[in-house]
Amino acid sequence: MPSSRPTYRSTAMDRAFADGRIIAVTGPSLGLDPEATRATLTDAENSSPTPRLALEPRSDSRQWNYRRSLADTAVHHAPDADTADLGKLLTDIRNRSGTRGSLEVSICGDYLAVDFSHGLGDGQLGVMMMAAFSSDPDGSLAPGLAAGLPSRATWTALRRHYATRPSAVRDFWRLRGAHKRKPAQESLHTRTIENWTTAKVSKSGYMAPARVSELKKWATTEAEGATSASISVALWAAALRAENVAVDEHIMILFNSRRYLGPEYVGAHGNFAVGIPLHLPQSSTPGDIASTMRAVIDSGWPIAILAMSEIKAILRRSYAKVPDTAAVEVPRALRLAVSDLGKLPMFGHLKWAEDGRPPQLAASLEPDGPDGVTMLIAELGGGRTYTASYCSTFVDDAIIESALARLCTDPVGLLRAVRP
Repeated sequence: MPSSRPTYRSTAMDRAFADGRIIAVTGPSLGLDPEATRATLTDAENSSPTPRLALEPRSDSRQWNYRRSLADTAVHHAPDADTADLGKLLTDIRNRSGTRGSLEVSICGDYLAVDFSHGLGDGQLGVMMMAAFSSDPDGSLAPGLAAGLPSRATWTALRRHYATRPSAVRDFWRLRGAHKRKPAQESLHTRTIENWTTAKVSKSGYMAPARVSELKKWATTEAEGATSASISVALWAAALRAENVAVDEHIMILFNSRRYLGPEYVGAHGNFAVGIPLHLPQSSTPGDIASTMRAVIDSGWPIAILAMSEIKAILRRSYAKVPDTAAVEVPRALRLAVSDLGKLPMFGHLKWAEDGRPPQLAASLEPDGPDGVTMLIAELGGGRTYTASYCSTFVDDAIIESALARLCTDPVGLLRAVRP
């Protein structure tokens, strides 16, 4: 290994997310060991002169340094941590005192948690880190944690998509205009929230395999063209509306832009996922939502947004930040952001505790304002875990808990209510 590493030139999306955190936890798995996790972290760091997971993100600088000797400070052991409620565990990790590095790994009993700067990468990095740090006996997973996207990834993907589909440029502009928020859709009713970042909370719900199977069976006969992600969007919106929550009809859906690159970059890490707010009226079915999502993907909208962010970053000289303690005026309708990870085959090598606790992955994604709530869904062992992160000053904990319970116990009933 060289004595020093080159610096990394961050992308606009890297810098935009540098101050945000992604926190995720998985378990209960057998054989978690702090020393084994440190060894995997060291292997990952040493597998490349420019290991992605070793970056030191900074929102105020284009050039980033790489940390060294991650394993010396990044792994913590908390054998007595309370893991009965995964949403509470995520909240406790977020609120713990003291400084934290760009990557922190904690072994909490038989659950493994990662807490990292979003500047390191999107959710794909978090999932792969949890799988490797839980167990990597043959060392095959560690090198993948160092793999970063090439510096010209955005422009390569842009050319690759539009060179083969020139008409997609027109489709992109048409769709963007169709889903742009109209003046009539702006809320005239607002409320003011202070110190909202101190009230961030995560709650999780679990849908048992039997309910998941019931939902999938219903979808095959009653929701033609629907996908797992479109069902999740419709389901979460329906659950909140059933609690009499005003939900903004523009729902942000996360798209992984790696689809626009070649297969050799599928496992490379960076900030290459884009959230796009789509106008989805209350009457939208899972099939309607899936059709809209396919149109967005085909148009290249996600990769076009990445390119536009790079151009704006070049033209903009400074970044004005709103202090976390500032009072924020926001609409009264809740804005939803949904990311469905689907099935997670990279966890297939783990040995789960067989004591009645289901294998789960719960994750907290930062909402971008007090009126926002993020939802991340992951499927392990046939069951699905739903994690909502939000500002408890804006929406009551009891409402989120009730919506999650309703979603997990009667998903088909909720979706039948939004059929045309």
